[in-house]
Amino acid sequence: MRTFQRYTSSTRLQVFQNATQIVDPQRIRNVGIIAHIDAGKTTTVERMLYHAGFIRSMGNVDDGNTTMDYMEQERERGITITSAAITIPWNKHRINLIDTPGHVDFTIEVERSLRVLDGAVAIIDASAGVETQSLTVWRQANRYHVPRLIYINKMDKPTANLSMCLASIRQKFGVEPILLHFPLGHGKRFTGMIDLLNETQISSNEQLKISSELVTSERLKLIEKLADIDDKIADLLLFNDKPISSTQLIEAICRLMIRDQRYVPVLVGSSIKNIGVPTLLDGIVNFLPHARTIPGSSISNMGTFMYIFKTVHDRQKLPLSFARIYSGSVKRRMSLFNARTNEREQINKVFLPFADNMEDIDEIRAGSIAVLSGLKEASSGDIFVSNKRPDLDTFLRDLKQKYIFLPDPGLEAPTPVFFCTIETYSESGQKQLDFALKNIKREDPSLRVRIDDQTGQTILLGMGELHIDIIRDRLKREYGLETYLGPLNVNYRESPRKNVQQTIVWNSHINERHATISITLSIEPIVADDKKIISFSQIRIIRTEEQNFEHLRQDHIESINLGVRLALSTGLIKGAEVVNTEVKLHDVQFSGSITPALYSAAASDCVRACLRLADCALLQPMMHVEVVCVADRTQVVLDDLARRHSQIIDVQQGIRDDLQESMNTVVTRTPLAELIGYSSTLRTITSGQADFTLAIDGYEPVRSH
Repeated sequence: MRTFQRYTSSTRLQVFQNATQIVDPQRIRNVGIIAHIDAGKTTTVERMLYHAGFIRSMGNVDDGNTTMDYMEQERERGITITSAAITIPWNKHRINLIDTPGHVDFTIEVERSLRVLDGAVAIIDASAGVETQSLTVWRQANRYHVPRLIYINKMDKPTANLSMCLASIRQKFGVEPILLHFPLGHGKRFTGMIDLLNETQISSNEQLKISSELVTSERLKLIEKLADIDDKIADLLLFNDKPISSTQLIEAICRLMIRDQRYVPVLVGSSIKNIGVPTLLDGIVNFLPHARTIPGSSISNMGTFMYIFKTVHDRQKLPLSFARIYSGSVKRRMSLFNARTNEREQINKVFLPFADNMEDIDEIRAGSIAVLSGLKEASSGDIFVSNKRPDLDTFLRDLKQKYIFLPDPGLEAPTPVFFCTIETYSESGQKQLDFALKNIKREDPSLRVRIDDQTGQTILLGMGELHIDIIRDRLKREYGLETYLGPLNVNYRESPRKNVQQTIVWNSHINERHATISITLSIEPIVADDKKIISFSQIRIIRTEEQNFEHLRQDHIESINLGVRLALSTGLIKGAEVVNTEVKLHDVQFSGSITPALYSAAASDCVRACLRLADCALLQPMMHVEVVCVADRTQVVLDDLARRHSQIIDVQQGIRDDLQESMNTVVTRTPLAELIGYSSTLRTITSGQADFTLAIDGYEPVRSH
């Protein structure tokens, strides 16, 4: 039987010192923990910290005393809201762990973390298989080409079903699982597993005896599976008399993960019972790639190259920037150049992240993650380099083509689907509210704040009911602000259905000075195949022999863009933003002294004239909904969803092994407006015997019913 020696550091300082001594990128792993809500991410990380010696006792989500969920809201609600980072040593390696949220409202936290990760652990609930948010996060990881391993957690649950999990991995993830563990028992009888790589037994039941024949037989199945897809293992199996070692198997799996991400190693365990967590840490070291860096010769004289992927504020409301270092190093009092703002900023202090604690350090080298104070203008997506150079944009593009693992500058936040007004109970609190929302918006790019032009009210735009509720809660706890939220509204969009071209003539008389401007613009609908929405960026100038716009200056173009953007911000149907619209400039004629404001006003009026004739459609956000309920409540759920104008996609039937209770999954596509307050309705009509998950699934025109 295999036993694990827990790191027995007497203090956190020793753990910190052990971690900081490891600076070779080959021995650094930047790893994210990704999964659906309630799959056990935070519990798993808590056990990792215990085995690494960072904590003396293991916290639990239900008790509200976990290390990584350090926000008060996280501990009270039992969910992860922000991505938390921590650095731990393991087996002569440094692991930089990022625990990400599993709730759909906080997808932006996963998105920006994935950009800087070299690998990820996808955690799956053994009783549920691949769930909606698991699939969403997996697709995000595909987009950034992040290698992954899978950890099937909660094998001790009565309804755990390994075969179902493996089938759902194949079907929904589209990958072939390579199972490296043979479970010993299942459900309540789960006591551990056989590590097929090392031919060892890992069990909480020391009295359990497993025959060597079973271990050999199961290991041979693994070797034969690998031999079918890896030539070196096939040669060893056919032509080598010596037993195939665990090192050779690990090398084969790593080759497959690098060459073809269709094959993914799978481990099993029960984090709540502390079974399988040390082998998961071993798996991170053995299977996931080391920290990727830019070789010194490629960076030339640029020195440091780092990417800001997150910003938070400390207790004094000063910004702290989370950075991934790709080249050189960062030191306290170091001055770096921000490629976005074209300004130089100075780092005050450099920290290693330990959840809500930061350990001060003199220098952090390439390959690791650092937390930096002093960068006053840095935002998520910013790239910092040592020196300014005239061809910086070209240089960064060339560098990205050579090293595809480098993240793109900027961060595209998802489109908010809800909005509501927010007010303080006193006029004196408005200034403080503006300051607080500015800070929170900087931390959370998925939050948007705007001022209503007519009423002057502050409007919050967010990803869901929970997201907006968390914002209000943060305003109270972190800034001492009592606020009132107006009714929650769905964030509709509008889009033209016809091509329209209009000409507007504007006359201006100011101080006996006469000016005239004639502008011709057209709008055309953009058809988005993926049901996504595209916001207006800039006009397209149509040059002809008769009109080549030689007298149109760049500041004139910017003014026209501003006017177009203003007109498209409030549509004519519901006052919603007009999207999926291409605006073309065909002609501009003017006489007299034309100010930038006149360009903007004329362009805005011209676009509105086009919209009046464009037969615009009202677009609503659609949600992919999965409802899991007991079989005898399925029809009630279907009837209720039908009343909510849902498109029924599938009804999946399944049997839970130990309970022998039939559970069905109803999959639908439902307008978001129909789902406000749905959780309480679902509990009522199913007597609490159902649960649901949802994810944004594009926009489509509102239908008349």
